[in-house]
Amino acid sequence: MYSILCAILLSQLVDPGATGYTFLKLGVGVRPVAMGNAFTALSDDGNAVFWNPSGLGIVNGYYLAGMAMNHLYYFNYYNLTSAIPITKSSGLGIGLCYLGAKDIEYSERGEIGDEFTNSDMLLNVGYGRNFGKRNTIAFGAAVKVIRSQLYRYSCFGVVADIGVILNPYKFIYLGTVLKNFGSPRRFIEYWEYPPVNFRQGVAFKIPFADNHFILAADYSWYPDVSPTASVGAEIRIRAPKFMESIGQDRISGFSLMGGYQTGYQTGTWSGFSFGFSIELVLVQNLYLDISALLLSYGYLGSSERIAVGMNYAPKKEAPKKPSNRSRRSK
Repeated sequence: MYSILCAILLSQLVDPGATGYTFLKLGVGVRPVAMGNAFTALSDDGNAVFWNPSGLGIVNGYYLAGMAMNHLYYFNYYNLTSAIPITKSSGLGIGLCYLGAKDIEYSERGEIGDEFTNSDMLLNVGYGRNFGKRNTIAFGAAVKVIRSQLYRYSCFGVVADIGVILNPYKFIYLGTVLKNFGSPRRFIEYWEYPPVNFRQGVAFKIPFADNHFILAADYSWYPDVSPTASVGAEIRIRAPKFMESIGQDRISGFSLMGGYQTGYQTGTWSGFSFGFSIELVLVQNLYLDISALLLSYGYLGSSERIAVGMNYAPKKEAPKKPSNRSRRSK
């Protein structure tokens, strides 16, 4: 089934080169980008609606996160994303994005005019569902409505994502997603095609106590650029008792992330990303995450991101053991 789905997705890539919607190539969220964009097979938090919507079917809590980014000094990028479990086997995701950059109008004589903002805005809605006794397979899809503004001109577009995540073994996850496929749009006098993106990934998520270690890898292909590969890792330490012992009863844990993506050849550290997050307890089962990352583009500069998120993770009730009386009655 997995091979058949991959073949179907590949058949959708018969598309002219991507000439527009460039901001869709920017990774969303701190955690996925800090892991080198190797998030296709993982997608286990509120960022799933942007990376692989099938992950919405396996998210086990309520997520709400906001991100602010300064991109190469000139651009500001803001994002709001959420994951909402509907049933034990399905979930909904909603995301908003805004990318803006200020510019100045000049007359034909070179006189300075008014300041204006070029921008891209996006509304993303996704749904995911898992199947099997232990979530062996999950499917998902998302629809994105996009509005772009360049000086006095604007246009709209609609694209979609479809993906799958397999969990063939307890610690292993395989993911495939086809992103940004849709119809072209006309901007001013030119037609633009969405940057269709085919991604495949694998992730190893190894839990120990309440902690985990993740190692992930991704392969990404766009029609207009060379394929890239990504690797990333995360270690999450969640030990409330240890934090209490050092007098930090509000801090329940922290994470360290790192990654690398090929395709950047403009300096020694280009393509490397590093991030961290701190988890604070607000009330029982409600957590506040504060995270940041640095992504290097080498000689071109760097991209810094800060994100604040809330996660409500209700504890699962342990199955009740039959009493001695009920056993005797049997």
